[in-house]
Amino acid sequence: MDIAADEHVKKRTAAGRVLSLLDAFLRGGGALRLTDISRYADLPLPTAHRLVRELLEWGGLEQDEEGCYRLSGKFLRLASSSTRGLEIREHALPHLIALHRSSGQAVQLAVRDGRDIVYLEALRTHPNWSGEARIGGRLPLHVSAAGLVLLAGAGPDVLDDYLSRPLKRYTEHTPVDPDAIRAAVARIRQDKAMIAEHFITHDAGGVGVPVTNGMGETIAAVGLIYFSEKDRPQALLDMVRVAAWRISRAICERPGQPDPRTVDFKRRHAGLL
Repeated sequence: MDIAADEHVKKRTAAGRVLSLLDAFLRGGGALRLTDISRYADLPLPTAHRLVRELLEWGGLEQDEEGCYRLSGKFLRLASSSTRGLEIREHALPHLIALHRSSGQAVQLAVRDGRDIVYLEALRTHPNWSGEARIGGRLPLHVSAAGLVLLAGAGPDVLDDYLSRPLKRYTEHTPVDPDAIRAAVARIRQDKAMIAEHFITHDAGGVGVPVTNGMGETIAAVGLIYFSEKDRPQALLDMVRVAAWRISRAICERPGQPDPRTVDFKRRHAGLL
């Protein structure tokens, strides 16, 4: 780091340095090594190391077996206690638990954050489940069923912007062609559901169904991960539809929302029935 850059770091307040470190996870995504955090946060390595240790002690970061750091679920719990947008998780959790138990599969609740899907809840089939499908985890929208559901519900301007940039490929089945993604989005808007086979790994697929508010707008998505060799996604889809419908109904039963028992509400949510 040159002298000018070093002076810039010194001028930042202690809070500013911590916020820069947290922003590094937005820029770098998922798990980061200490050198990555230092680079993304524009902090000297010793400073980054000290702040990382403090955040680990506080419980804001987790370190995996490979030495990489991730934001912990503590940030989500803090946000959940003060952000209205995460009230949906409280309404959804009983129905996600029921879906998890009845299907025997990993189940998530997700929302869109820019170009990413972010998981508000993740119920796993075993404690050692790896990957980004965890609370606070992020993935590009186009690589999962739930992500494409959220992209389909975001509107044409968001879709156009998303497809204007290069898209990451995880397997040969990951959709990266804009025309293919537009076709998938069109099907989702008609079917109110998505099945994604081998998009991230060769042995698994996903099911996604939108969660909607009283105006029929997509505000979240229920996702389910299945194993390709032993599970039938079409049978699982019906179970995910029911869970998404129940979550949508629970949200719309809040004061000031349309009554979910009315014909008009049911017409707008026909794809979830």
